[in-house]
Amino acid sequence: MEITNLTFIVTDDCNYNCSYCPQKKEKKTITHETIGATVDFFYPLLHSKHKVYIGFYGGEPLLAFDKIQSAVRLLLEKNKKENKNLEFTMTTNGSLLTGEMLEFFNAHHFALQLSFDGLAQDKGRKKGSLAHMLRAMNQIRAYPGISFDINSVFSPQTVGDLSGSLRFIIEQEGPDITFNLADNEKWDPAHLDTLKKELAQLTDFLAQYYKKTGKVPVKNFRPSASKPGIFRCGAGLDHMAVTPEGKLWGCFLFHDYFKTRKDDPQYREYSFGALGDFIENYETAAGYPAIKANYSELRQDFYRVEGNDCFLCREVGTCRVCPINAAYATGSLGKISCQKCQLMKIEKNTGTLFNHTLKKETPGPCKEKPPLL
Repeated sequence: MEITNLTFIVTDDCNYNCSYCPQKKEKKTITHETIGATVDFFYPLLHSKHKVYIGFYGGEPLLAFDKIQSAVRLLLEKNKKENKNLEFTMTTNGSLLTGEMLEFFNAHHFALQLSFDGLAQDKGRKKGSLAHMLRAMNQIRAYPGISFDINSVFSPQTVGDLSGSLRFIIEQEGPDITFNLADNEKWDPAHLDTLKKELAQLTDFLAQYYKKTGKVPVKNFRPSASKPGIFRCGAGLDHMAVTPEGKLWGCFLFHDYFKTRKDDPQYREYSFGALGDFIENYETAAGYPAIKANYSELRQDFYRVEGNDCFLCREVGTCRVCPINAAYATGSLGKISCQKCQLMKIEKNTGTLFNHTLKKETPGPCKEKPPLL
């Protein structure tokens, strides 16, 4: 086992109640004992040649800042001898940032991902939080050791704010942005039409921005840096996550999903169980190898869309679907909803046309076949 991504889910609690968030909030926080046991066991398994991402996740992880400090210090103490290439990352709504926290993140070169929806912030996340997020961005800029970007989420209710929100963030000299669509909610035809119009307005703005700056700050529309080929989820293979209760999953999103689905047969197929039991039994046939085999099947060509096999789709080699995000809509890992497929095609087609524009190419006549659903 060689790990390149280890996540500490430090708390299930959150001080926000975002309208589109599927997480179940609970007053549970990881213990120092669990952190210590996780570091002791996994540090020797962290990859020695590649960069290793050590993530902190919630809920809102800043509610357990002391646990973040503890994990970082334990890892760095062990890293004095081997000097593995560790990068610390954290996803946060930014509302609880203090000077002490920023000093710590700066000293340890954290990469922060801020959850910020721009003009839709007060509608979907928390009323009154827009102004706070602008202050938070300005605060972070004062710390050169911290890198950060933004993740924005738009639902059917806020999609009409998509282009305006991202333009607003960019004009505030914000960092790079990734936007996501809340596909666990129903998108009716009117919402899809609004999405297409908003993406067209966004790409018009980005084309002008590119002419002035040579930059494309919205990551969704950059050419993929990944090698061509079938997408394979890294969960459970070189990714692992420990929960506030001291259980192990192949990725923090599996904890979110199965938290309310403990009777689901797939729970047993993907849960690595309690940390202590895993440490004792992971080398046995019924331990890590058996569960890893299930995670190995989370490949794009093994998925299905409403009964049709994805490997039959001509676009399977360019599609990247998170199995957990898809499962929220279908109720099963390995299944993708027609809506998810449709949303991805809209975004992908927009990105393709945008990149043609940047290259000053005009796409030829295209008689696109209907998607295989």
